[in-house]
Formats: sequence, C-alpha cells, structure tokens
Amino acid sequence: MNTSSTSYHFCLRLILPILVAVFTGLGQAGDKYRTFSQTDLAEKKGKPGKAIASTVCFRFYNTTGDTVNDLHAKFNSRIVTVDDAGGFPVADVTGKGKDLDASGKSVPPGDSVTICLTLGKKAPGSHVNFWWWTKDGVQAGPKNGELESISDARILTEPNGGNALEYLYKRVIRRPAGLVAGLVTDTPDVGWIRYMKADRKYFPHDGAPRCLDFISNHSGRLRDLDGQLRNPHVKKHNNHLLGELHALKLAVIANDSGVTEPLDTSATLFGDLLYNDTVNTGDPCNGLTVRGIVRLADSALTYCGHFDSADYAELDGCISRINAAFGGPYTAASFTPFVLAGTVDLASVYFLHDNPSAAPVMRPTAGYSIYSILEELPGSYAIAQNYPNPFNPFTTIEFELSGPSVVSLKVYNLLGAEVASLLSEENLDAGAQSVDFEALSLPSGVYLYRITAISTGERPETFSAVRKMVLLK
Repeated sequence: MNTSSTSYHFCLRLILPILVAVFTGLGQAGDKYRTFSQTDLAEKKGKPGKAIASTVCFRFYNTTGDTVNDLHAKFNSRIVTVDDAGGFPVADVTGKGKDLDASGKSVPPGDSVTICLTLGKKAPGSHVNFWWWTKDGVQAGPKNGELESISDARILTEPNGGNALEYLYKRVIRRPAGLVAGLVTDTPDVGWIRYMKADRKYFPHDGAPRCLDFISNHSGRLRDLDGQLRNPHVKKHNNHLLGELHALKLAVIANDSGVTEPLDTSATLFGDLLYNDTVNTGDPCNGLTVRGIVRLADSALTYCGHFDSADYAELDGCISRINAAFGGPYTAASFTPFVLAGTVDLASVYFLHDNPSAAPVMRPTAGYSIYSILEELPGSYAIAQNYPNPFNPFTTIEFELSGPSVVSLKVYNLLGAEVASLLSEENLDAGAQSVDFEALSLPSGVYLYRITAISTGERPETFSAVRKMVLLK
C-alpha cells in the first residue's frame, strides 16, 4: 500500500472505531434489506405481474344429516397443489388432475370443512363443478352441483434482476446525470464512467479489480481511459470492482427511492448502514457507512496512483460481501407502486449494523416509486451520435432497439462506398447497444454510418437511420 493510501486508512482507523463501538453497542434493526448481484442484473428481464395460477379456498357444508368421513370434488381447473386439506389426513389428486379425494376425517352433520388449493386457472372464476360426501366408501347424500370459491387470488410472476435494472434506469436514475462510477474531475490523465441507460451487458465483470486504467476496443487494442466514458459494456473494461460498485450503487439508490424494503422511516437507510467486521479488524471498510465505502471505491477507481493492487482487492472483497449479504429470490412487495421485498434480516449480517445517528429518511412522497412495474416501459428504435466526435481513431456508436431485431450497421464514405461493416444481419436483444469503430486504416474526412434493424416480434417493424461522423487525424 502506498503512502497516501496508508495515511488515509490510518486516519480512518484512528477516528472511526470509537463511532463503531457506539453504534454497534446500540443493537441492530430487525429490518430486511435487498441487494443485487452482478449475475442478477445481467438477466434478461422477465414479465412480472403476469398471472400464472390462482390460490382459492372452498367451504364444503355437510347437509346429509349424518357424520361423513370422505369428500370427492371435481374442479374446473387443474389442481397444482393442495395447500390446506381442511384437516383431512389424506388428499389425493385424481381424474387428470382436476379431482380431489379427501378422506380420514369425521365431519358431523351441520359442520363444514374449508379446503384451499392452487389451481392452474390464470383468471378469476375457479369453482367446483360437482361434489359429494362419502361415509365408509358409500356416497352419503346427493351429488351437489357447482360451488363457488370463498376466496380467489392470482399468483403473479415475480420480477428479476433484469427488471430491477431497467426500472431503476428508466424510472429513478435520470439523464443527463445518470450513474457515475469514479469521480468527475478536472485532473488530467484520469477517468470515470457514466451509465445513462439500462443495459444488462454492463454485467457481470470477472476481471481483476483495479482502477479505471484503460479500455479495450472490439479488436482488442488498449487505450488509456482519460476523461468520461459512457455506457461501456463489460468487454470494454472488465473490472470486478467496477461491477460490484455499480451493483452496490444501484442497491443504495433503490432503497433511497423506496424501490426496496425496508420502507419504515425508523429503519436505517441501506446506504447509511455501518460496516464493522469484528472478526477482521484490519478490514479497510471498518468504520465506514455503505455510502462511505462507495466514495472510497469511487476515489480508488479514478485515482490510480494513490492505491495499489492490495487496496483494490480489499475494496472488492468488502463490497462483494455487502452485495451478497441481502441477495436471494426476487419478490414484489408491491407492483403498484413497485417495491421489492427485503430478503435478509439485518441482525443476521454480523458485519453490518444500524446507524441511529444517520440523517432522517427523506424519501419523496410522490416520487419515482409511484410507478408500477406493470406499466409498459417506453422503448423505441434510435441511434445516437457517435462519441467522441470528431475522433481519432476510435469511436463508439450507440443505438436503442425496441425489441429483438436483426441489425446491420455499415460505414460509408461520402461517395457512397462501404468502408466498414460493423454488424451484418446480427440478432440482438432489445435495449441499449453499442459498437466500437476503429478507423486506423482510413484517411481523415467525413463518414456516414447507417443502421438497419428489422424486429423479429409478432409485428415486424423496420428502422433505418443515417448519421455523420468526422475522422480527424
């Protein structure tokens, strides 16, 4: 570790352990939090809120005048599971999955049983077609006709990490600010990254944790990352620390904006939780809040000369631990407004603690979280101006696809001659895309780039556009 980094951490360790002792001595909140993994954020978005089954309950009354011990019922939809057999020790599903034979419980005359099931019916209207009681293997009483449910609720598909990524970038994170990794600065020969749109190709990173030192173009050539880089895919700068920091920032933003639990104003915001690993007293993140760790990682990404490889490995380690601490299956606590449920109780994560001294929760009362994930998020075909422009000899071309498409992207000179084929009828997913262009072999001048995209969905759509760019050597 170099002198600047050592001094920085020495100061932190001198001052903050006192605060740590105070905060951790006050106990931990019983609240559940939600974080994101890089793998989750790289998932293709699902279709949350789509009905896939129904949970229903039926009440069966014994009007036979005799004690019965078996029930037969035929439903208008396939039985997925018997969730509550109403006290019957045996509940067999028969008749191609639509019949239920429940047995082994005595039901006196005038009494009733309530049976709850999950049925394959996706819409309201689950009912029993017919049913009857049985006593000792013999039908007791008449065959009863249709029976309506006493409760009928839909089971909806849950969101995934891809949905969370898109929702945050389209509903919470706003242009032109976007989400910045690193520090925006006038210092020469350093860089930062600005993410401005949802793109699952930002993840996952598996490269060695390091600073924002260089970027790679499509041919594998490296160049220094100086100044701002917008929306780079993993292949352009593969850095595990960058990916973990990006995921952590999204988790902080999600909780700040009310997109993830806990929502209780008495709970410490995720970003204000205090990190203190009492097992590893030398952990560089000890004594910092999650936001403080984010700021330290931003500094490390931009200022390469102030940190060494051990610093990057340690930072990557503690950020990865935080991201993994509150992972797990995605469950919508609410679809409108869209809120993801917490997964893990803070009390079970020994290295993170509540922070009573943090500023009060200041979420907007009518902010971005009023939106529903069930709403169709806007999407359209578009192609952006290449950047940088003018360029020498590398530039990036970004475009947006409203759906899966077959895409061609060509570069022409002003005489109309094709000078480069960047994409040739390639199948691409919906969303933001980017392609690098290297013009080492071309002379200075004005060039045109043309995109043609044909959607592969149910309603074919064709998009074509042309833009100019300037190569200046």
